[in-house]
Amino acid sequence: MRLSVPARRIVPGGRRPWAGLLAGLALGLTLSLAQPGARAGAPLDAELERIQALAQTDRAAAIAQLQALRDRLPANASADQRFRMLSLLIAYYGESGDVRARRYIDEMAALGERQHDREMTLWAQNYRARALALFDARPAEGARLLEEALERAAGADLSLLTALHDSAATCYAELNDYKRALFHHKAMLGVLQGQGDDVAFLRCQALSNISAIYSQMGDQRQALDYNQQAVSIARSQHAQAMLASLAHGRCEIYGKLGDAAQADRACQQGLAMARQVGDPALEAALFSTLARSAWEGGRYADCLRYARTELAQRERGGNRMDIARAQADLGLCHIGLGALRQGEDELGAALAVYRAGKEAQELTDTLGALVTAYERAGLFREAHTTLRELGARKAELAQHKLDRATLAMRSEFEFAARQKEIVALKESNRLQEAALTRDRLILALGVLATLLVAAVGFFKLREKERARRLALRANHEKSRFVAEAAHDLRQPMQAIGNLLGAAAHALGRGDAQRGGELIGTAQKATHVMRSSFNAVLELSRLECGAITAEYSSFDLAEVVSETVFALRPLSEARGVAMRLRLRGQRRLIVRSDRQLLGRVLGNLLTNAIKYGEPARADGAVVLVSVLALGRHCRVDIVDNGVGIAPELQRQIFKPFFQADNPGRDRERGIGLGLAIVDSILGLLACHSLELRSAPGRGSRFRLRVPLAAAGEAVAPALAAAPAASPDEVAGLYLLYVEDDRLVRRSTEALLREYRVLCEAAASLAELEVLLPGLERMPDLVLTDYTLPAGRTARDVVRAVREEFGASLPVIVLTGESQALTLDGELAGAIVLRKPVDAAALLAHIRSLCG
Repeated sequence: MRLSVPARRIVPGGRRPWAGLLAGLALGLTLSLAQPGARAGAPLDAELERIQALAQTDRAAAIAQLQALRDRLPANASADQRFRMLSLLIAYYGESGDVRARRYIDEMAALGERQHDREMTLWAQNYRARALALFDARPAEGARLLEEALERAAGADLSLLTALHDSAATCYAELNDYKRALFHHKAMLGVLQGQGDDVAFLRCQALSNISAIYSQMGDQRQALDYNQQAVSIARSQHAQAMLASLAHGRCEIYGKLGDAAQADRACQQGLAMARQVGDPALEAALFSTLARSAWEGGRYADCLRYARTELAQRERGGNRMDIARAQADLGLCHIGLGALRQGEDELGAALAVYRAGKEAQELTDTLGALVTAYERAGLFREAHTTLRELGARKAELAQHKLDRATLAMRSEFEFAARQKEIVALKESNRLQEAALTRDRLILALGVLATLLVAAVGFFKLREKERARRLALRANHEKSRFVAEAAHDLRQPMQAIGNLLGAAAHALGRGDAQRGGELIGTAQKATHVMRSSFNAVLELSRLECGAITAEYSSFDLAEVVSETVFALRPLSEARGVAMRLRLRGQRRLIVRSDRQLLGRVLGNLLTNAIKYGEPARADGAVVLVSVLALGRHCRVDIVDNGVGIAPELQRQIFKPFFQADNPGRDRERGIGLGLAIVDSILGLLACHSLELRSAPGRGSRFRLRVPLAAAGEAVAPALAAAPAASPDEVAGLYLLYVEDDRLVRRSTEALLREYRVLCEAAASLAELEVLLPGLERMPDLVLTDYTLPAGRTARDVVRAVREEFGASLPVIVLTGESQALTLDGELAGAIVLRKPVDAAALLAHIRSLCG
């Protein structure tokens, strides 16, 4: 079950349709399936359970099997089993927007009438009302149906009352009547109050929906309060997916409150949890929020990074409208960075999708953002042209809203007319009853006359009653419409809670060993996330041209040996034998970029190791050989692993594609290694890669590297900095400048653990106040590159040099994706890109300080 937290876009002031519109059907289905009366041991119930499980992985197959089951339903199937099957059909067809959902809502209503089951009929009315809001854009009529159903539902089951209130809140929210929506969500919360832990998750959803409504109404403090209440319940239930959505809600709320630090923290928490539970849609929504915040703040490089990640997530989802929204975000970022043509192309593609899909609100929001982007870029002519189109679109949208209001008013008049017809029919019935009474008095005058008149009156009354029922049914048929289905079924609740929460609990009860194990597991997860993030960042920097080749001449055999040596622990842990063959004793001097070539070799070897098959009879083996051929050197990397089918050998170089990882095993990476290889080889001149592979037999990668010219100077190998021990860095004295409070505090904590003395400042201004009071000259300067008030690391180095009259060793920590020019004040500085491994940071500190 998904929380109805409104999804936001980068377009300022934009509003997407109420995100909880479909959640009620999932809620209704969840509650309806909990009805007593289903026999767990019955074969039909077991089959329905199996289809529900299948739907989690293959929705199309589940629908086909459920439809087949319905077509051959046993005659002795109980009403409860039929009701359960119809609920599933309504949910699945409704989620995919299939109008066949209408048929099964009507069938459910007919079943309720045949069984004289009031609650079953009300469930059908609940679904029908939601269909009015979703399929027919008539939420006002849906709300009326639900108010009528709530009047008839007095004393009904808890699950039915909860679903009706939730559906009513959804319809009123679509009408922008947030007060009525709030009323029904609070009524739903009241129904669930005091019902125990069995409905704790539903209480959490209700609290989240109330928080979302308050946020829409502009009361962010109330929204935050209800969000926190929902968080408390979700944590008690170990509902990780719910916690991730709530973090997204807090990110939105803090953003509206203007608390950028809290908003960023909430977004990052939501991203971590969304990745943990495997919710790419929520992850994409969070990246969209981050992109919007960066764009509004003028941080276009961050905006571009977030928007690209959002687009990658949306493209995997395949929804054209979501992809268009991500393209619009990306286009605005590109315009902000000066890439006008590219930004306009992306925005043009998004606007075309909006026009084709008749998404008027999205179209006007995006045009409004484009006007702002042009004005920021100083393109006032383009801004004026776009503003004219925006005015025309707003006029069209206003006309559409007017037409919709007119339709709603007409619906109200028709409803009033039907009510008058019902009143007239009731009055007619009353008069008929009076006439019947009069006839009965007359019949009492004599036995024969009475019998005759009674017989005539009986047949007359029967005909009148039949006519009355037919009239009522015909009138009732006029108000029947088709149902809405939820886009999300009940999702499995998380079996375990947050690792750090569990560790805190273990430490709280004194189990330090278990707490340490959980923290260790959390550190491994952090390492996997860092590796994935770095891979995505590296591919992004390669594709946007932030990385360029720096050629030198070096010994290829030396680089190959270093790479094989570095990956031996990984191969041994996976049971894969690595063999290195270097032919001849002479050096193989090549012309390339040593670092980028090492990255290519590392990715190819890692790929061969991860897809090895240790269970083979002859064992898993990776063979690496190096030999000179004419003007090139060739590196062969051969494995006897799973192999790659011919039709997939081009696709494996595409981002996020994995040929033999259907379960998305994170130990095999996320599918970026070969994409990075392909991008790097596109930078390196005269380099090429050839692949030969067959399924079940393994793969051979042949990498060709050009030889250096005779007599060209050979660059010495760079020795890797060994890991630093606490004693080697203890007592060092550092100046540290970092504007991000969370990063600054965490780095200070790391340095304190290694007994490194540190003076920290959040800006250049704070540093300038701090410098005159220092007791001695620092050993090293550690600084972020981009600082508040337009200052950079260059200003920090210049201020330190002026204070002490000497140049100190410098380490620059940066999150910038673009390459930094190390000249002037930064000549000789070491640049480390965030996130930086703690051991690597300490090793560099020790190497610079001797």
